[in-house]
Amino acid sequence: MKWFSISGIMQELQRVRWPKLGELAKKSGIVLLFTASFALFFVLCEFIAVSFIRFIGM
Repeated sequence: MKWFSISGIMQELQRVRWPKLGELAKKSGIVLLFTASFALFFVLCEFIAVSFIRFIGM
């Protein structure tokens, strides 16, 4: 039983719709923006939690 072949892989690669450079840059920028936003959110949450724990004296 053969699961794949080189010719099948090449055919599949030709069917793929590869993004243009502008589209790739735009979507990569969106991903980086969301990643940075989530990182900032979690750093802020940690800062608030640590400040609260220090405030109550633990």
